[in-house]
Amino acid sequence: MVDRKKPAHGFSDWAWQRATAITMVIYSLLLAVRFVVDAPSAGFEGWHAWFTPLSFRAMTLLFLWALIYHAWLGVKEILMDYVHNIDIRAKLQSVFGLVLIGDAVWAAYILWSLA
Repeated sequence: MVDRKKPAHGFSDWAWQRATAITMVIYSLLLAVRFVVDAPSAGFEGWHAWFTPLSFRAMTLLFLWALIYHAWLGVKEILMDYVHNIDIRAKLQSVFGLVLIGDAVWAAYILWSLA
């Protein structure tokens, strides 16, 4: 029997997964165009200079956060489908969530320490 009092998050998760995928595709296309037009020179200095513009760092951070949220949605769905013990699932979701939050913070730190 379906409990109608609980909100269903299936469509919302599906929509967010598609939105993050579209964000990543757009960034990837812009990155490819920028690479063809203005390829960085070899070495650390060239790549550092390539990532220096604030707009590019902001777009890269948006891409990375979209990737991390996309991964979170996928992991959450897999755990809900295959881990039936609620306590174990909650602990695994907490571990993955903390790791992904750490990744998001680390990405922001790396991109903003380039300035």
